[in-house]
Amino acid sequence: MKFSFIDNGNDGDDTSSLYEAVLHDISTGELEGGQRLKVAELARRYGVSTSPVREVLRRMQGEGYVDISPNRGATIRKGDANTIQNIFEILELLEPYFVSWFAEFAPPELIDEMEAIQNRIEQVPIAELSTFRKLDGEFHWTICKRHYNQQAADTWRKLRRALNVHGAKLSIKVPRHEAIIAEHRMLIEALRRNDVEESVRVIRMHTQGSFVQMSQQMRVLGMTS
Repeated sequence: MKFSFIDNGNDGDDTSSLYEAVLHDISTGELEGGQRLKVAELARRYGVSTSPVREVLRRMQGEGYVDISPNRGATIRKGDANTIQNIFEILELLEPYFVSWFAEFAPPELIDEMEAIQNRIEQVPIAELSTFRKLDGEFHWTICKRHYNQQAADTWRKLRRALNVHGAKLSIKVPRHEAIIAEHRMLIEALRRNDVEESVRVIRMHTQGSFVQMSQQMRVLGMTS
C-alpha cells in the first residue's frame, strides 16, 4: 500500500492506512478530480472490506477532498483556484514562522538531514513528480517537525497534503524545478549561518514562486473558482 507523505502520524490501523492510500492515488492523479468513488470498487482496489471505505470517504468529505450526495455517492472534488490560493495564503504565514525559529535554534544535524534530502531531490528526474513532491515535503517537514507548537506543525502538514491533492493536475516546469533546487540550497546555506533574516527572505521567495507557477497553470487549465 502506498503513502502520500512521510511521517504522517499514521496510527497503524487499517482505516488510517486506507486513508493514506486513497489520498496518495488522488494526489498522483491515479484517481482524478470529478471521478466517482464506488465503495465496492474501492474495497476491491485496496483489498479491504466496505466498512473502512465508507469511514474513509466520510472523513475525506469532512476535509474537503470528496463530495457525497444521496444519489451519486462520493465524487472526488476537483481542484480549483480559490482552494489552492487559500492554502498558499496560509502557508505564506506559516513558512516564515517555522523558518525563523529553525534558523535560530536548529542543531547542525537537522540541517545535515535537510541537505541529505536535498541531495536526493537533485537526483530525481522532473518527470517523477510524485517522488519529487514527497521528497520536497520531507525537506520542509524537517523544519517543522521539531517545533514546540505541534498544532501549527500539524496544520502545516495537512495543508501541504491538501495542496498535493487539489493540485494533482498541475506539473512542475523545468524553470521552476531549477528554481526550487536553487532556493533550497540558498535556504540551507542561510540556516547554517543562523541567518534568520536571509532564511525568512528565501522561504518567502520560495513560497511565492511556487504559487505564481501554479497560478499560471491554473489559468491555462481553466481551474477557476
